Amino acid sequence: MSPPPDVRRAGRAESALLVDVLTAAFGDEPLLNWWLKQGEAKERARRGFFQHAVNGGVHPKAEFWRVDDAAAAIWTPPGATAFDLSPWRTLMVLPRLMSIAGRRGLDRALELGALLTSHHPPVPHAHLVFLGVRPQNQGQGLGSAILKRTLADVDAQHLPAYLETATEANVRLYQRYGFEVSAELRCPPDGPVFWTMLRPAG
Repeated sequence: MSPPPDVRRAGRAESALLVDVLTAAFGDEPLLNWWLKQGEAKERARRGFFQHAVNGGVHPKAEFWRVDDAAAAIWTPPGATAFDLSPWRTLMVLPRLMSIAGRRGLDRALELGALLTSHHPPVPHAHLVFLGVRPQNQGQGLGSAILKRTLADVDAQHLPAYLETATEANVRLYQRYGFEVSAELRCPPDGPVFWTMLRPAG
């Protein structure tokens, strides 16, 4: 019998590994592919996005988790809304966003960000911002292992947990861990459908 996955916190010094894992894991993610550059620029744009996300772009208080070099997750604690930047910080990151999204993609990203922020639960909650497994490591229970480990901490704090997903198969996965669909949304006029999900406080 193989040992259980080794789920542990990841530090800032492991940012390059986290970027590698998430870049590989989210190659077919509908929302990212809706606003990031595609074609020959797709890989570079996706990597640029996760470099920004991991290195302070999600939130300075973001918490990182990993299983070896195969799976990774980013959570934010209560009060730390992901990508909810001040006007000054937004101006600072606009050049980076333009380089990975282009003008049309930037408009879509800002529209999507406003929609996501508006649907956060009104009560303090933990937010699972990203959970990804490299394609060659999927089906090994690594995502589930991260969920079990991190949700135990959320439950210990008696907090609800929240997430968004644009992959219908992931809706079923998260439902197995107590999440319930709270909204089905689409970015106008032609964005992909995605779901917000809430797990009541344990």
